Amino acid sequence: MIKKIILWTLYAGLVGILIFGAVNRTSAKIGEAVPRENAGWVDYQSRGGQGNGQGENGNSQSPNGGDREDSRLGENGDHLWVSLTGTIFSSSTEEMQVVMDSGETMNVAGRAWRFALEQGFDPRSGNQVVLQGFFEYDEFETAEINNLSTGQVVVLRDESGRPLWAGNNAH
Repeated sequence: MIKKIILWTLYAGLVGILIFGAVNRTSAKIGEAVPRENAGWVDYQSRGGQGNGQGENGNSQSPNGGDREDSRLGENGDHLWVSLTGTIFSSSTEEMQVVMDSGETMNVAGRAWRFALEQGFDPRSGNQVVLQGFFEYDEFETAEINNLSTGQVVVLRDESGRPLWAGNNAH
């Protein structure tokens, strides 16, 4: 009888620790999912239906008030697509830092950056680039990098925002 009490107590303790960890992790994720504070210039509008609910066919305002050029990206997506223009500050195998025309610094890193390098993207400090993509939570998801100085374009995501490095597009 004592053996069963000890085992059930240990089991209850383990379950309690797992529940506490799940609650802690969830609350940390919710804290990270706060919308970008200094992205107030982006015209967020609800498209309705399913998905992220942001859209209006990719129309947005740039920080200086001008409309961005229409792109083939975002025509069918549920994201609000934006174009950000800037100058490459630095690049390495880990990331590319771009100083936007607004003065803000954007980093392209992680799997998207590795995929761009795998596609032969060759950035140089001082090159003018246009980053096209969308904001998802607090992160800018880069979908296309257009190097205006060299004319090189690398596409990282399809029209719906799905990463091209994800493999087969079976739905």
